[in-house]
Amino acid sequence: MAMRERLEEEPEPDEEPDETPATASEPRAQVPSVLDGAREYEYRTELVTAEEVVDGSTLAGRLTKASTDGWDLVDIIGAGDRHAILLRRAKRPERNARPVGFTAPRS
Repeated sequence: MAMRERLEEEPEPDEEPDETPATASEPRAQVPSVLDGAREYEYRTELVTAEEVVDGSTLAGRLTKASTDGWDLVDIIGAGDRHAILLRRAKRPERNARPVGFTAPRS
């Protein structure tokens, strides 16, 4: 079997397919934007020492007290010699101020 003669005019086949997408989209921001009032939760932190985390009563007492106000434990984050307790609760809708009592009749 003889090899086919190649001429320099013949283009070489592509070794790798073109990996760029046919439609390029704009790069998106990594952090989604949130409109005012659209957040579902509010967060708070409390600092405790490492001893308070492992003593068996301090952490339990703080979590019990926070849960009575509707706060849930999200995480305990180490911050050097202290720990941050991250709590969250569902955001409560703000109430509109309603007048109480009677208003004077218009004459």
